[in-house]
Amino acid sequence: MSGRPDRTTQHVLLLLLGVVVLFVAGSDRYLDYVRAGFRPLLLGAGVVVVLLAFSGLRGGRGETHGDAGHGHRGPAVGWLLAAPVAVLLVVAPPALGSYTASRQVAAPVAVPDEPPAAGIGADDPGADHATMTLFSYYVWSQAQDTSALDGRRVRLVGFVSPRAAGGWYVTRFDINCCAADATAIRVAVPGGPAEFEPDDWVEVVGTHVPPQVDPAVGYPEPTIDAASVAAVEAPAEPYE
Repeated sequence: MSGRPDRTTQHVLLLLLGVVVLFVAGSDRYLDYVRAGFRPLLLGAGVVVVLLAFSGLRGGRGETHGDAGHGHRGPAVGWLLAAPVAVLLVVAPPALGSYTASRQVAAPVAVPDEPPAAGIGADDPGADHATMTLFSYYVWSQAQDTSALDGRRVRLVGFVSPRAAGGWYVTRFDINCCAADATAIRVAVPGGPAEFEPDDWVEVVGTHVPPQVDPAVGYPEPTIDAASVAAVEAPAEPYE
């Protein structure tokens, strides 16, 4: 008896995989894994996989009728391979969070000599602060000339991750295409309130202070002096 699942089982697994891809791509859950612009590609891939599975199942039915009594069925345990795929329909893995971020040991990105554009933009409408991405704040705060941040209040949005030197980080992952190439961008909040726990999403409004070296990581980290911290809902698109 062969240890491989039979063709029917293989095609059913392929069908389940295609259904999972279509299910995830048809909701906002796909944003936990790839950039927003990848939805059409996921939908197209899901359709192709489902069509291939149906084609294989129809062809397999014809082979079974033509070779009745002469074929060998694969082990029934092969159907257990469908369980992990089926589980994804109910419990999809969440977006990357504080556990992954805390295991990043190298500096996330090289800092250019000059930020990519002059200024950090106007304040948010009706507010006394400017919202910045964590990546933008990271670049500006460690540039040779940080004058654009002088006297400016900025707003950062991300999730809480642990910091060995006290307080915590406001964190977000930057991705090029998908979660597989994600890089954690962290901004230290030394005075971060203890009421917030890892993976809580927060908005931090404060002012720039010089980068601090955390002995646990060994390189200068962008830092913000928080004037206020508030809980916020996790965004539909968690990555920058």
